[in-house]
Amino acid sequence: MASQTPLQSLAQNTHLYEPPSVTDATPNDPSLVILCTWLGGATPRRIHKYIEGYRQQFPNTCILLITSIVLDITIRTIHALRARLQPARDAIARILTTHNGRANVTSPSGDSSISSSSSSILLHIFSHGGSNTAVQLALSWHEENNYPLPLRGVILDCSPGDTTFRRSYNAAVLSLPTETTPHIQSIGRALLYPTIATVTVLQHLHLMASVRDLRRQLNDPAVFGAGVPRLYLYSEADEMVGAHNVRSHAVDARRAGFAVDEVVFREAEHCALVLEDAGRYWGAVRRFWGRIW
Repeated sequence: MASQTPLQSLAQNTHLYEPPSVTDATPNDPSLVILCTWLGGATPRRIHKYIEGYRQQFPNTCILLITSIVLDITIRTIHALRARLQPARDAIARILTTHNGRANVTSPSGDSSISSSSSSILLHIFSHGGSNTAVQLALSWHEENNYPLPLRGVILDCSPGDTTFRRSYNAAVLSLPTETTPHIQSIGRALLYPTIATVTVLQHLHLMASVRDLRRQLNDPAVFGAGVPRLYLYSEADEMVGAHNVRSHAVDARRAGFAVDEVVFREAEHCALVLEDAGRYWGAVRRFWGRIW
Protein backbone atom coordinates (compact mmCIF):
# COMPACT_ATOMS: atom_id res chain seq x y z
CA MET A 1 0.00 0.00 0.00
CA ALA A 2 1.54 3.29 -1.11
CA SER A 3 1.82 5.69 1.82
CA GLN A 4 4.11 8.28 3.34
CA THR A 5 4.04 6.20 6.52
CA PRO A 6 6.52 3.29 6.63
CA LEU A 7 4.04 0.43 6.55
CA GLN A 8 5.22 -3.16 6.39
CA SER A 9 3.08 -5.39 4.19
CA LEU A 10 2.18 -8.57 6.07
CA ALA A 11 -0.19 -9.87 3.42
CA GLN A 12 -2.61 -8.55 0.84
CA ASN A 13 -4.79 -5.94 2.59
CA THR A 14 -2.84 -6.27 5.87
CA HIS A 15 -0.12 -3.79 6.88
CA LEU A 16 1.76 -2.92 10.06
CA TYR A 17 3.42 0.24 11.32
CA GLU A 18 5.91 -0.16 14.15
CA PRO A 19 7.57 2.91 15.69
CA PRO A 20 11.38 2.99 15.54
CA SER A 21 11.61 2.55 19.30
CA VAL A 22 9.20 1.91 22.15
CA THR A 23 11.70 2.51 24.94
CA ASP A 24 10.19 5.93 25.64
CA ALA A 25 6.59 4.79 25.23
CA THR A 26 4.04 6.42 27.50
CA PRO A 27 2.64 3.70 29.79
CA ASN A 28 -0.92 4.97 29.36
CA ASP A 29 -0.86 4.93 25.55
CA PRO A 30 -2.14 1.96 23.54
CA SER A 31 0.39 -0.70 22.70
CA LEU A 32 -1.55 -1.36 19.50
CA VAL A 33 -4.24 0.35 17.44
CA ILE A 34 -6.09 -1.92 15.00
CA LEU A 35 -7.71 -0.12 12.06
CA CYS A 36 -10.32 -2.07 10.07
CA THR A 37 -11.25 0.15 7.14
CA TRP A 38 -14.41 0.56 5.11
CA LEU A 39 -15.47 -0.58 1.65
CA GLY A 40 -15.17 1.84 -1.21
CA GLY A 41 -13.42 5.17 -1.06
CA ALA A 42 -10.83 3.87 1.39
CA THR A 43 -7.96 5.07 -0.77
CA PRO A 44 -4.37 5.10 0.53
CA ARG A 45 -4.57 8.90 0.80
CA ARG A 46 -7.71 8.79 2.96
CA ILE A 47 -6.45 5.94 5.12
CA HIS A 48 -3.17 7.80 5.59
CA LYS A 49 -5.03 10.57 7.44
CA TYR A 50 -6.01 8.11 10.16
CA ILE A 51 -2.61 6.48 10.38
CA GLU A 52 -0.91 9.86 10.70
CA GLY A 53 -3.55 10.99 13.17
CA TYR A 54 -2.85 8.05 15.43
CA ARG A 55 0.90 8.53 15.06
CA GLN A 56 0.48 12.11 16.29
CA GLN A 57 -1.75 11.10 19.18
CA PHE A 58 0.29 8.06 20.23
CA PRO A 59 3.81 8.30 18.71
CA ASN A 60 5.07 5.04 20.20
CA THR A 61 2.04 2.92 19.38
CA CYS A 62 2.01 0.14 16.77
CA ILE A 63 -0.72 0.39 14.13
CA LEU A 64 -2.19 -2.66 12.40
CA LEU A 65 -4.13 -1.81 9.24
CA ILE A 66 -6.61 -4.27 7.73
CA THR A 67 -8.41 -3.07 4.62
CA SER A 68 -11.73 -4.48 3.40
CA ILE A 69 -12.86 -5.52 -0.06
CA VAL A 70 -16.29 -6.38 -1.50
CA LEU A 71 -15.44 -10.10 -1.64
CA ASP A 72 -15.21 -10.14 2.16
CA ILE A 73 -18.91 -9.44 2.56
CA THR A 74 -20.29 -11.10 -0.57
CA ILE A 75 -18.86 -14.39 -1.81
CA ARG A 76 -15.91 -15.01 0.51
CA THR A 77 -16.71 -17.65 3.15
CA ILE A 78 -16.11 -17.05 6.84
CA HIS A 79 -13.42 -19.72 6.74
CA ALA A 80 -11.65 -17.95 3.86
CA LEU A 81 -11.91 -14.56 5.56
CA ARG A 82 -10.51 -15.90 8.81
CA ALA A 83 -7.65 -17.53 6.92
CA ARG A 84 -6.91 -14.15 5.29
CA LEU A 85 -6.68 -12.65 8.79
CA GLN A 86 -4.00 -15.10 10.00
CA PRO A 87 -1.10 -12.65 9.43
CA ALA A 88 -3.00 -10.05 11.45
CA ARG A 89 -3.49 -12.47 14.34
CA ASP A 90 0.19 -13.40 14.23
CA ALA A 91 1.18 -9.73 14.38
CA ILE A 92 -1.14 -9.08 17.33
CA ALA A 93 0.29 -12.02 19.26
CA ARG A 94 3.85 -10.87 18.62
CA ILE A 95 3.13 -7.29 19.65
CA LEU A 96 1.34 -8.37 22.81
CA THR A 97 4.34 -10.47 23.77
CA THR A 98 7.21 -8.28 22.57
CA HIS A 99 5.95 -4.84 23.50
CA ASN A 100 3.84 -5.49 26.56
CA GLY A 101 4.12 -9.05 27.75
CA ARG A 102 0.33 -9.05 27.65
CA ALA A 103 -0.31 -12.27 25.82
CA ASN A 104 0.10 -14.47 28.87
CA VAL A 105 -1.80 -12.40 31.42
CA THR A 106 -5.20 -13.13 29.90
CA SER A 107 -7.06 -15.96 31.52
CA PRO A 108 -7.05 -19.11 29.37
CA SER A 109 -10.62 -19.61 30.55
CA GLY A 110 -11.64 -16.59 28.53
CA ASP A 111 -12.43 -14.25 31.44
CA SER A 112 -13.02 -11.07 29.47
CA SER A 113 -12.85 -8.88 32.57
CA ILE A 114 -9.23 -9.93 32.98
CA SER A 115 -8.64 -9.41 29.27
CA SER A 116 -9.92 -5.84 29.20
CA SER A 117 -8.20 -4.78 32.42
CA SER A 118 -4.79 -6.01 31.26
CA SER A 119 -4.97 -4.88 27.65
CA SER A 120 -3.92 -1.72 25.90
CA ILE A 121 -5.35 -2.49 22.45
CA LEU A 122 -7.68 0.01 20.79
CA LEU A 123 -9.84 -1.33 17.96
CA HIS A 124 -11.11 1.28 15.46
CA ILE A 125 -13.59 -0.04 12.92
CA PHE A 126 -15.17 1.77 9.98
CA SER A 127 -18.58 1.08 8.44
CA HIS A 128 -19.87 -2.40 7.61
CA GLY A 129 -16.76 -3.61 5.82
CA GLY A 130 -14.53 -2.83 8.78
CA SER A 131 -17.10 -4.14 11.26
CA ASN A 132 -17.32 -7.47 9.45
CA THR A 133 -13.53 -7.77 9.38
CA ALA A 134 -13.23 -6.85 13.06
CA VAL A 135 -15.88 -9.35 14.14
CA GLN A 136 -14.18 -12.18 12.26
CA LEU A 137 -10.78 -11.12 13.58
CA ALA A 138 -12.06 -11.25 17.16
CA LEU A 139 -13.91 -14.55 16.76
CA SER A 140 -10.99 -16.24 15.00
CA TRP A 141 -8.58 -14.96 17.66
CA HIS A 142 -10.76 -16.50 20.38
CA GLU A 143 -11.02 -19.75 18.44
CA GLU A 144 -7.26 -19.93 17.94
CA ASN A 145 -6.12 -18.81 21.41
CA ASN A 146 -9.00 -19.93 23.67
CA TYR A 147 -9.45 -16.45 25.14
CA PRO A 148 -10.96 -13.22 23.78
CA LEU A 149 -8.99 -10.67 21.83
CA PRO A 150 -7.78 -8.48 24.72
CA LEU A 151 -9.31 -5.13 23.84
CA ARG A 152 -9.31 -2.00 25.98
CA GLY A 153 -11.86 -0.15 23.87
CA VAL A 154 -13.71 -0.16 20.54
CA ILE A 155 -14.45 2.81 18.27
CA LEU A 156 -17.32 2.35 15.82
CA ASP A 157 -16.87 4.92 13.07
CA CYS A 158 -19.95 5.35 10.84
CA SER A 159 -21.29 1.96 11.90
CA PRO A 160 -23.56 0.05 12.03
CA GLY A 161 -26.35 0.90 9.60
CA ASP A 162 -29.33 -0.97 8.21
CA THR A 163 -30.03 -3.73 5.69
CA THR A 164 -31.59 -1.78 2.83
CA PHE A 165 -30.57 -2.61 -0.74
CA ARG A 166 -30.01 1.04 -1.64
CA ARG A 167 -27.41 1.62 1.06
CA SER A 168 -25.64 -1.68 0.31
CA TYR A 169 -25.53 -0.90 -3.41
CA ASN A 170 -24.27 2.65 -2.88
CA ALA A 171 -21.51 1.39 -0.59
CA ALA A 172 -20.47 -1.24 -3.15
CA VAL A 173 -20.38 1.37 -5.94
CA LEU A 174 -17.81 3.31 -3.95
CA SER A 175 -15.49 0.30 -4.14
CA LEU A 176 -15.25 0.53 -7.94
CA PRO A 177 -11.87 1.80 -9.21
CA THR A 178 -12.04 5.55 -9.74
CA GLU A 179 -9.28 5.66 -12.34
CA THR A 180 -11.35 3.84 -14.99
CA THR A 181 -13.33 5.44 -17.82
CA PRO A 182 -17.01 6.37 -17.40
CA HIS A 183 -17.91 3.47 -19.72
CA ILE A 184 -16.10 0.96 -17.50
CA GLN A 185 -17.70 2.56 -14.44
CA SER A 186 -21.13 2.04 -16.00
CA ILE A 187 -20.37 -1.62 -16.69
CA GLY A 188 -19.17 -2.06 -13.11
CA ARG A 189 -22.35 -0.51 -11.73
CA ALA A 190 -24.47 -2.73 -13.95
CA LEU A 191 -22.67 -5.86 -12.77
CA LEU A 192 -22.89 -4.82 -9.14
CA TYR A 193 -26.66 -4.41 -9.25
CA PRO A 194 -27.61 -8.10 -9.65
CA THR A 195 -24.75 -9.13 -7.36
CA ILE A 196 -25.88 -6.94 -4.47
CA ALA A 197 -29.52 -7.81 -5.17
CA THR A 198 -28.71 -11.52 -4.90
CA VAL A 199 -26.74 -10.98 -1.70
CA THR A 200 -29.61 -8.95 -0.24
CA VAL A 201 -32.14 -11.69 -1.02
CA LEU A 202 -29.89 -14.38 0.46
CA GLN A 203 -29.44 -12.29 3.59
CA HIS A 204 -33.18 -11.80 4.04
CA LEU A 205 -33.66 -15.56 3.60
CA HIS A 206 -31.02 -16.09 6.33
CA LEU A 207 -28.84 -18.01 3.88
CA MET A 208 -26.01 -15.48 4.24
CA ALA A 209 -24.82 -13.31 7.10
CA SER A 210 -26.55 -9.92 7.01
CA VAL A 211 -26.14 -6.46 8.47
CA ARG A 212 -28.78 -7.53 10.98
CA ASP A 213 -26.44 -10.33 12.09
CA LEU A 214 -23.55 -7.88 12.18
CA ARG A 215 -25.47 -5.46 14.41
CA ARG A 216 -26.19 -8.30 16.81
CA GLN A 217 -22.59 -9.51 16.85
CA LEU A 218 -21.23 -6.03 17.58
CA ASN A 219 -23.23 -6.03 20.83
CA ASP A 220 -22.49 -9.65 21.71
CA PRO A 221 -20.14 -9.80 24.75
CA ALA A 222 -18.66 -13.00 23.32
CA VAL A 223 -17.21 -11.08 20.36
CA PHE A 224 -15.30 -8.08 21.75
CA GLY A 225 -15.55 -8.96 25.44
CA ALA A 226 -18.04 -8.17 28.18
CA GLY A 227 -17.90 -4.60 29.38
CA VAL A 228 -15.36 -3.36 26.81
CA PRO A 229 -16.30 0.35 26.35
CA ARG A 230 -17.13 1.76 22.95
CA LEU A 231 -17.22 5.13 21.26
CA TYR A 232 -19.66 5.79 18.42
CA LEU A 233 -18.59 8.43 15.88
CA TYR A 234 -21.18 9.25 13.22
CA SER A 235 -22.73 11.97 11.09
CA GLU A 236 -26.25 13.27 10.57
CA ALA A 237 -25.38 13.77 6.89
CA ASP A 238 -24.14 10.22 6.22
CA GLU A 239 -26.10 8.76 3.29
CA MET A 240 -24.58 5.28 3.65
CA VAL A 241 -25.18 4.69 7.36
CA GLY A 242 -28.09 6.56 8.87
CA ALA A 243 -27.48 8.38 12.15
CA HIS A 244 -30.68 6.91 13.59
CA ASN A 245 -29.36 3.40 12.94
CA VAL A 246 -26.16 4.13 14.84
CA ARG A 247 -28.07 5.76 17.71
CA SER A 248 -30.37 2.76 18.07
CA HIS A 249 -27.37 0.44 18.21
CA ALA A 250 -25.79 2.61 20.91
CA VAL A 251 -29.03 2.35 22.91
CA ASP A 252 -28.93 -1.44 22.60
CA ALA A 253 -25.26 -1.43 23.66
CA ARG A 254 -26.10 0.45 26.85
CA ARG A 255 -28.90 -2.00 27.59
CA ALA A 256 -26.39 -4.82 27.11
CA GLY A 257 -24.17 -3.29 29.79
CA PHE A 258 -21.52 -1.55 27.69
CA ALA A 259 -20.17 1.87 28.62
CA VAL A 260 -21.01 4.04 25.60
CA ASP A 261 -19.85 7.44 24.38
CA GLU A 262 -21.27 9.16 21.29
CA VAL A 263 -19.90 12.05 19.24
CA VAL A 264 -22.13 13.31 16.42
CA PHE A 265 -20.98 15.33 13.41
CA ARG A 266 -23.41 17.38 11.34
CA GLU A 267 -22.11 17.68 7.77
CA ALA A 268 -19.53 14.94 7.22
CA GLU A 269 -19.94 12.32 4.52
CA HIS A 270 -19.53 8.60 5.13
CA CYS A 271 -16.21 7.75 6.82
CA ALA A 272 -15.04 11.34 6.43
CA LEU A 273 -15.78 12.74 9.89
CA VAL A 274 -12.18 13.83 10.34
CA LEU A 275 -12.55 16.15 7.34
CA GLU A 276 -15.36 18.09 9.02
CA ASP A 277 -13.44 18.85 12.20
CA ALA A 278 -10.12 17.09 12.76
CA GLY A 279 -9.61 18.70 16.17
CA ARG A 280 -12.96 17.51 17.45
CA TYR A 281 -12.47 14.07 15.93
CA TRP A 282 -9.07 13.38 17.45
CA GLY A 283 -10.09 15.08 20.68
CA ALA A 284 -12.92 12.56 20.99
CA VAL A 285 -10.52 9.67 20.40
CA ARG A 286 -8.07 11.07 22.97
CA ARG A 287 -10.76 11.64 25.62
CA PHE A 288 -12.20 8.19 25.05
CA TRP A 289 -8.83 6.52 25.55
CA GLY A 290 -8.14 8.66 28.61
CA ARG A 291 -11.44 7.63 30.19
CA ILE A 292 -11.11 3.91 29.57
CA TRP A 293 -7.48 3.75 30.69
